[in-house]
Amino acid sequence: MNDRPDAAELLAIARTTLLNKLLPQLVDESRYNALMIANAMAIAAREHAAGDAAVQAELARAYALLQEHSAPLAGAALYAARADCNRRLSAAIRAGGFDDTKRAALLDHLAQTAADELAISNPGALKS
Repeated sequence: MNDRPDAAELLAIARTTLLNKLLPQLVDESRYNALMIANAMAIAAREHAAGDAAVQAELARAYALLQEHSAPLAGAALYAARADCNRRLSAAIRAGGFDDTKRAALLDHLAQTAADELAISNPGALKS
């Protein structure tokens, strides 16, 4: 079975072709649309490379804030658990559950979650 190029390599080849071969031939709105597609491809490549590590870490931090535990999760179950945990964490925040000494831990969690998201969607923003 041929496993080359893999998904990441295919995205890189397609993005390079789009930027170097097609983009120079485009004008105005088509050029803008092509740049948006190239950006989406770059985000998809970074997300693929990162895997679920950031989501696993986010969920672990959120469970710790809520003083809960969970078995390791993967795939759709991981993302569903993160959404559920974030809903419960939001409710706890609204109820004042982090207005005391837990506030610093919450702010650390939120800052790390934002940094992890930016590392995928806009890594250049982390440098400024």
